[in-house]
Amino acid sequence: MNDQKYDEPRKAVKSLLDTLQVKRVVYVDDRIQDTIPLEDVIAAAIGLDEASLRVTFPGLGDSIPDDQDMRTAKIRDVWKDMSPEERASSGQAVVIAAREPGDDETGDGDMTDASNLRLLIPNDRQLVNLSPSHWETQQEQLLEESRTQRTLFLFDQDFSGADGDVDGGIKIIASLLDRDDTEDLICGLLTHKVTPDDQPEKWQALSEKHGIEKDRFIVIPKQQLSQDPMLFALALKFVALSPDFTKLKNKVKEIIHEAASAAAKRVEKVNIYDLDHIVFRGSFEEGLWEPDMLFRLHALFLRTESLKLAHEGGVLEELAAKLRSVSGIPTDRDPVPPPDSAWSLQREELYEFGDIINKNHLPLELGDIFEKVSDDSSKNENTGVVDCSKKYYILLAQPCDLMVRSKGKRAPELIRVPLAEIVQKPKCPSYSEEIPCFDESRENKWFVRMKMVHFVQISILDLCVLNDDGVGRLVIDADDPKGLRPAWQKRCLELKRHWSNKLSPLDKLSFEKKDSQDLRQVKEKIRESFLKAILSDVLFKGKIESTGNGQVLTYGCKRIARLSRVRAMGLLMSYTSTCGRPAYERDFVASHQGQGNDANDNQG
Repeated sequence: MNDQKYDEPRKAVKSLLDTLQVKRVVYVDDRIQDTIPLEDVIAAAIGLDEASLRVTFPGLGDSIPDDQDMRTAKIRDVWKDMSPEERASSGQAVVIAAREPGDDETGDGDMTDASNLRLLIPNDRQLVNLSPSHWETQQEQLLEESRTQRTLFLFDQDFSGADGDVDGGIKIIASLLDRDDTEDLICGLLTHKVTPDDQPEKWQALSEKHGIEKDRFIVIPKQQLSQDPMLFALALKFVALSPDFTKLKNKVKEIIHEAASAAAKRVEKVNIYDLDHIVFRGSFEEGLWEPDMLFRLHALFLRTESLKLAHEGGVLEELAAKLRSVSGIPTDRDPVPPPDSAWSLQREELYEFGDIINKNHLPLELGDIFEKVSDDSSKNENTGVVDCSKKYYILLAQPCDLMVRSKGKRAPELIRVPLAEIVQKPKCPSYSEEIPCFDESRENKWFVRMKMVHFVQISILDLCVLNDDGVGRLVIDADDPKGLRPAWQKRCLELKRHWSNKLSPLDKLSFEKKDSQDLRQVKEKIRESFLKAILSDVLFKGKIESTGNGQVLTYGCKRIARLSRVRAMGLLMSYTSTCGRPAYERDFVASHQGQGNDANDNQG
């Protein structure tokens, strides 16, 4: 019975049960028999050590003979005075404890799981195994005893083996937690119907289907008991964390509500003089949208009010300390990947996506990410790139230089700005920085290549701000898009003027009735050459079309996301460091790398 792979999980389980102050574990399963023959109990008890018998058969007392005949006699003597329920509980525990892991006559793994559960429960805790019928008769007594001898209640999911409900276990949990006198009850569902891979989804589904708060019970795949016993300890940790975590969330939610209310009141108290100076005059000079300045003030007040409330009374400190002590109990086996929900939250913190930045026409900013959407990029099938139509670039320009001021211009005016390539690689290339959580797949790693930088006309990127879909497009003769900031309304006029001037020579190339066929062909060739020279940039190709709304200029770039300011500033610093790296004379003693570039692309 001494399986070493259970040693560390058992230590973790003991620490967690100590934290929960659990003295007893009750496990209800339809494979547990109502009656156990005495001879089976004796045969099993002979093979157990004294410590195991003391836990599984508490009726034997502290003095358990080592001699086989004396032990048999004592078991017979105690057995005759036990109730049927006590015989079933102790007899089942002894038989299960004596069974070797993997030895399961039922063929479905339930008895093996019950045996493995015994390996996970420390010897100083009582494990009570009950059939569904014995649970029904002992339920109220066990619940009452749990008030003074706190108990962890574990239930099998399917009771059909005892002519019960296939969802019997979860229904019992739902009924128990619905009672008024079970606020501190700890329950778990042990089931073969859930695997470690789909546990989070099945747990959520069971919670919704049976109307149980997710924080009040845990779903444990039975496979964990044998395949990865440390996961049982991890599940138990969630049980231990849930009550205080719920309290912590509720307290933080309360603080957020109070802080937001206090911050809103402070915004209301901003007088007309400050309002004019900070919100309107300041915004006008910087080319900002006035409501953004009010939100900035609210964020300032919210932060200060939240900090003040968070440290009042010491409630958060106390809850955090308790949760920290439980979370620190070792339950790791191998490095555990973060859950998908954590990955999604991290992406949400790091990026603002097109549905926010484009539909609200947010100004061009450091960290804006663009996708190349030219028509012919997807046709190049021999480049070795899996999805060559998905080429991404990130804007690495100083934020103040990108700011469009109140007159619709930058100071100074920029002609070109750097876009660095974002590439997917298995490991970090030279002179590159990882850009985390860039796509939804956790398998892919993306990097910004600081030496693969293209200087693009900023007047092309500005077009992306004007459109809800983020595409670089300008309808030259149409009205301005709705929802632009005041500075960008003027910027839109500047862009129309800029592109109209660049395209004005086309007017001289228009066909006239008196033009001969040869002249028309010459004009068409000149027009094609002119447009190619004017509209082709280092990365993005443009085209001009005549529609019912006028001339439409479209470039093959699309703004899809924005990296957070802190991360983007880090990339900008890395880029400037790469540009400013020293270039030393080649050492006389340097080894030769062969012909071509250095294998690691590490030349100065």
